Amino acid sequence: MPDKIFVDTNILVYLSNQASPFHTDALKEFADIRNNFDLWISRQILREFAVVVSRPDFSEHPADSNSVTTALKKWAVLFSVADETEEVTNNLIQLISTYDIKGKRIHDANIVATMMAYEISDLLTMNVDDFKNFKEIKLKSISL
Repeated sequence: MPDKIFVDTNILVYLSNQASPFHTDALKEFADIRNNFDLWISRQILREFAVVVSRPDFSEHPADSNSVTTALKKWAVLFSVADETEEVTNNLIQLISTYDIKGKRIHDANIVATMMAYEISDLLTMNVDDFKNFKEIKLKSISL
């Protein structure tokens, strides 16, 4: 069985946005990851994706409701989807305490908490700086 990897929201956004200058490179790198890892996301990642791609400031043509729902259904089939459980909440509480996390960074901590609950050590993200202080995970970044 391949190793698990958790995929951050920004990767899904680049894969979906053909107008992005990072789209082609993200597709190439993602193909390798897809062939070598068991891919995971969480319900949080799905929500964040929907928020980002539908925002008016996202691009010249933000996604409409039909495009968002189609994409969410696609991601939910392509990835294993981690649910938020009591263990995730307990992990989040511990991470907030350990790292003195506040504000929007709690979203990042919740990703790590979810990874811990599902025994996923690797995170694929473009936002390495958001996660570099968490000793509980290993970071992988698409080099664009």
